[in-house]
Amino acid sequence: MKICGSCHQIYTDDLGFCPLDGRRLAAALTESEVRIALGLADRFRIIGRLGEGGMGTVFLAEQIALGNRPVAIKLLHRSLVEDPEFLLRFHNEAASTARIHNPNVITVYESGQADDASPYIVMEYLEGVTLRQRIRERGAFPVPETVDIVQQTARGLSAAHRLGIIHRDLKPDNIFLTRGDEGEVVAKVMDFGIAKLRQSATRTLTGMVLGTPAYMSYEQASGMPSDRLDARSDVYSLGVVTYEMLTGRAPFYADTPLGYVKQHVFEEPPPFRTIRPGLPVSPEIEWVVMKALRKDREERYQTPVEFARDLAAAAAPAGPTMDISKLFPSIERDSPPPTYKPAEPSPQLMTSPATADVAVQTPPPTAVEGIFEPPDATPREMPPAPLPQVTYAPAAPETAPIPLRTDLPTWVKYGAPGVGLLAVLVIGIWYLTRPAPRPAPPPKATAPKTSPVNPSPADMISIPGSTFVMGRNHTGNFEESPAHSASVASFQLDKRPVTISQYAEFVKRTAHTPPQGWVNGALEGAAPNWPVTDVSWNDANAYCCWKGLRLPSEAEWEFAARGNDGRLYPWGNNFSPLLTNSREAKLGKPEAVGAHPDAASPFGVLDMSGNVWEWTADDFKPYPGGLLLSDIPPNAKVSRGGSYESDKFHVTTTARAYEPASKPSPTIGFRCAK
Repeated sequence: MKICGSCHQIYTDDLGFCPLDGRRLAAALTESEVRIALGLADRFRIIGRLGEGGMGTVFLAEQIALGNRPVAIKLLHRSLVEDPEFLLRFHNEAASTARIHNPNVITVYESGQADDASPYIVMEYLEGVTLRQRIRERGAFPVPETVDIVQQTARGLSAAHRLGIIHRDLKPDNIFLTRGDEGEVVAKVMDFGIAKLRQSATRTLTGMVLGTPAYMSYEQASGMPSDRLDARSDVYSLGVVTYEMLTGRAPFYADTPLGYVKQHVFEEPPPFRTIRPGLPVSPEIEWVVMKALRKDREERYQTPVEFARDLAAAAAPAGPTMDISKLFPSIERDSPPPTYKPAEPSPQLMTSPATADVAVQTPPPTAVEGIFEPPDATPREMPPAPLPQVTYAPAAPETAPIPLRTDLPTWVKYGAPGVGLLAVLVIGIWYLTRPAPRPAPPPKATAPKTSPVNPSPADMISIPGSTFVMGRNHTGNFEESPAHSASVASFQLDKRPVTISQYAEFVKRTAHTPPQGWVNGALEGAAPNWPVTDVSWNDANAYCCWKGLRLPSEAEWEFAARGNDGRLYPWGNNFSPLLTNSREAKLGKPEAVGAHPDAASPFGVLDMSGNVWEWTADDFKPYPGGLLLSDIPPNAKVSRGGSYESDKFHVTTTARAYEPASKPSPTIGFRCAK
């Protein structure tokens, strides 16, 4: 069972978010956890379990003395108390973490021990998603969004580095994306020093993996002791995270931790073009990321701030281009930097011997599901200057503007304007004195080449007009929020999506260009009763107009799918792979329309979850008061409902996506309205 920390409603385990207020659900407590909760009952009210890891459990709670403030409590395993050295390390690291005051670092409120002596940490409770979840959902990020998140992460790391605190385990799971007071996206770094804390606990917790192999630095992979790592280790890990954000995958992949270690030590990261040919990332940006991934930490960026500054400079729209052949296939150690002007070198940051043992641990992500020897340098100081805010302007045109000529003859400079003025006067006199044109004869009445195929009443569902709540709050998908009031007038909607056979008739009778992959009027390998796909928004709109209909608005689509009761799926609030063709169904392709009659919406409309996304009439834009995490391409149109490739969190009645109107997709179809 799961429970909502806001309304305290109880739900089944297959639901991730509260359908009433959109908050992430916490697992209900077991009997043993209830006993633990009683040990903290004088100060905290434990609501439910958010997650569990190798070292402890994270609970959602309310801090009673501070107006029932929602908090996350990390409670470490009771067995760790038997190790005095670990317990001392825990208290030191908790105290160090609490010293970091930065908007890009999770806030730690306090630490202590429960009645049974189990150590715990209390920290702020965050609503949002980890960067790991966002990468899984979207793949590669746009460059401006990547730069923004890297800048914020660098600020958080730098705040810790100034206190001598090194993260040692930076990865997308430890970067949390939430919202600020003004609705802006805020990245917060979590789990400082967790790798070092794990290392001190290995005598108690056998078999624990230290760090995360895919993101560990060259120094870590080479076996350097944890207390000799410095800020440049975090720079390397941040470089791996940036590489993954830009390409959609980490630079190295292996089946075992040892495989990762060998690649970090002996192999260079593959160039972007070998990962994703045609990736819209400039060579300047790639050069900056590859510098952060240098094996020798003396050749690497010395601080996260330097890395973030150069990344922002490389992403500036006015920067010149670079010949990528100068950088790849291998990165020359002594190769010059790109032709844009990088940030001035900042002093290196190192931990001094006095502070090398000061490491921090913060709990794992608090509201997340499914969370995987070079010589020492001379100590230096952190540069005091903060990271600059970067404003992203539209990209400069590929062709340079034509310069004005200054060497023209005098008669051209001064005579040409006079000739132009005379021409305007002559044309004006002719226009005023010309004879009136004869009216054109009326066109002859001709029968249309094709007549629309009007739908029968059985093909469409009548839906009454209403005002309803559109979207939902506190969801990991920012484009779905905030919830807001919307109204629709009475309308009719196709009961099922348009099929391949129906679209084939349209192509036959209008000579419209068939979708890609069609042979002899049908998609090769597909059934006639599958929903038609590989049709652009323009194609779908043309079909609807041919039938005397139109595409539904986004509000009409959502109201037809969820009705007035705000249900999360067309059939209710609980997900079932038997009621939709989603990723959980493991079909991997479309299926016949109307295959799930038990999954009808409140109005009897079918196939509004999964199978294929469906075009709507609207341009894609944020909801009122909402915020989007990426740039929207020109003429982007909204699609709704998810597809056979979408998971259960993206086949909901509120899920939104977009594509340019001219771009067809194998996962997008449509239905008509009137």
